[in-house]
Amino acid sequence: MSIIQKVIMAAAAVVLAIGGYFAANHFSDSNQKNTLDSPQNIAADYQKLLDEANRLEAAAGADCGDKKDINRQIEELENKLADLEARKKQWLDSVPKLPDVEPEIRDQNDPNRPGSEVPELTSDVPPLPDVNVEVIPGSAVPELTSDVPPLPEINIELIESADYIPEMLEINPGRPGSEVPELASDVPPLPEINEADIIDSNEPIFQMEDAAQKINDILQRLKALCREDAPAKKPVSDKCSDACQRHKDCAAFTEDATPADLNDAYSTCMEECAAWPVEMVKCINAIDINVPNDCVGFLNCQLPQYYEEKYLK
Repeated sequence: MSIIQKVIMAAAAVVLAIGGYFAANHFSDSNQKNTLDSPQNIAADYQKLLDEANRLEAAAGADCGDKKDINRQIEELENKLADLEARKKQWLDSVPKLPDVEPEIRDQNDPNRPGSEVPELTSDVPPLPDVNVEVIPGSAVPELTSDVPPLPEINIELIESADYIPEMLEINPGRPGSEVPELASDVPPLPEINEADIIDSNEPIFQMEDAAQKINDILQRLKALCREDAPAKKPVSDKCSDACQRHKDCAAFTEDATPADLNDAYSTCMEECAAWPVEMVKCINAIDINVPNDCVGFLNCQLPQYYEEKYLK
């Protein structure tokens, strides 16, 4: 075997070894993922997160000492809860769905009940035999013989009297068997149904929902307790000296500006500021001058519809 053949065989062995390693890792990760995403493990992770939330609430105490750190941990718990919710949804989506069943659509104009349709006879059904009406038993009208007693005489005056109230037959409009039976006193009452007998609390889905609700309740309580106060707004000055100092700072961004030029810009501003509305002065003083672009805000402050909307008190 030549050296070239040995090198080729060694390279092929290395490639096969690397391929086998990655394939083994792929199947191992796949099996591990399927194991981790089982409903029992997801429910267990919910319980762990609930324990973590309880510890955080206990550490916060009644006054939430370190609000910044507690709020950071609240955000971490919310992210973990969102991951669990995504895992739960993925598991639920993987459950096989029930087969689609199309409901039977009945014509609203059809007065017949389902199943009451008359079946159609096929051509191979033999015809019904001919029936002679004259020979059907009981179909003939009997003749009265001479020994039948006559009908009793009816007094018409008694019938027309207001005191006579004929008895009316009771009419039952319901179908046979549709009457509601009356329960006798010795009939035992219906048993009370306990939800615990219907819902198994050990089912993973119920454990997930219960833990998620408790975690959300804890997080909401912690957010309300550890809410950080908003920083107080810096009061805006209404003095011309402050506004003109900003004009002077903006003039300093001009090339070749001398100290005399800066003092002249300040003095000119002080003379004009006496005629400016207070809202315009406050609009200028609300702008911090750090870069040349900050000076562009002065143009907006010269528009009444701008400063009146934002700074009119």
